[in-house]
Amino acid sequence: MARLVAVVCLTVAWPLIQLIVAAVRFGGLPSGGPAWFLVFAPMGFVAGCVAVWLWARAATTRRRRFVAVGYLIASPVALLGSLLGGLVLPSVWGPLVYGAIPLVAGCVIGFFAGRPRATRHRTPPGLS
Repeated sequence: MARLVAVVCLTVAWPLIQLIVAAVRFGGLPSGGPAWFLVFAPMGFVAGCVAVWLWARAATTRRRRFVAVGYLIASPVALLGSLLGGLVLPSVWGPLVYGAIPLVAGCVIGFFAGRPRATRHRTPPGLS
């Protein structure tokens, strides 16, 4: 249940972020209204599913932190990518491709960067 709530929160967060950015930037909502910003929901859903899946697979707290940090570091790139992606590809596909790919990549890089480090086992002198 907690995973489902996390995916829903991450899915809803991206349209809300874009709505807030547009309201601050232009001083109000565009003529399409808040429903127009739902084109960013598939991006949030895909990235949220991957982030929650990697979070659940992480065996250590360190790895979970790295997944979260990877998501957060990739967020500004995803924000710009999702905005500009709509200019390159049709409505939903642009934000999905150019917004979700940086978020997924950030989570995957964080997942692998957070793996436990290999420890060296040294043989005491005289026992080799």
